[in-house]
Amino acid sequence: MTSADRPSIFAELGIPKLPGPPTSEDQLFSTQEDWWNNACMNWSSSGWSLYASGYKDAADTLVMKVEESSTNQDTFVYPVLFLYRQYLELQLKMMVRTLRHLHDIGKDFQKGHKIDVLWTEVAELLRRAFPNESRAELVETGRLIHEFANVDPLSTAFRYPVDTDGNPSLPGIKYINLRNVREVMAKISILLDGAYSMAYDALQYKLEMERQFR
Repeated sequence: MTSADRPSIFAELGIPKLPGPPTSEDQLFSTQEDWWNNACMNWSSSGWSLYASGYKDAADTLVMKVEESSTNQDTFVYPVLFLYRQYLELQLKMMVRTLRHLHDIGKDFQKGHKIDVLWTEVAELLRRAFPNESRAELVETGRLIHEFANVDPLSTAFRYPVDTDGNPSLPGIKYINLRNVREVMAKISILLDGAYSMAYDALQYKLEMERQFR
């Protein structure tokens, strides 16, 4: 048997063969013949919801990989927490837009990445729109969002190991249980998704009434 006939060390170890370096034929953003791996873009009119759910689904998938294998938790923790935070930011901004439109105070949201500030506005607008709904869930959801904001105020702590002054991004934190994060984020998501659906339906009803009485 010649060296060319021998199986590679990668095959023997069950490791995929490493690719070669980039060539002039390579492109990052293209379609390929394995259509089942082609992501469909720009197909939904609800871009905010699509982006938000994508970040959360990706985080959930990574955490479930950790739960299944009990590996990679020390490295996955950074993208996982960034993805969950990005979900929260997009979800809250989407809710601000909808609730402001419902209350006739414009559609835009405050620029920036402060999820605690976004939540404060969302909670107030929800109370105004649905005064008879229970507030206990809003209080607990707000507490958890503020906890996230205290650890990562500007969406940088899980993206960079140091802040702009060179200080550690996550001082004093030794352990984060990713399974617990996933489960708590699921509870937050249920509250936010439900509140958004209520606000969206109320807005559609309002717009329909306005069309009928023009």
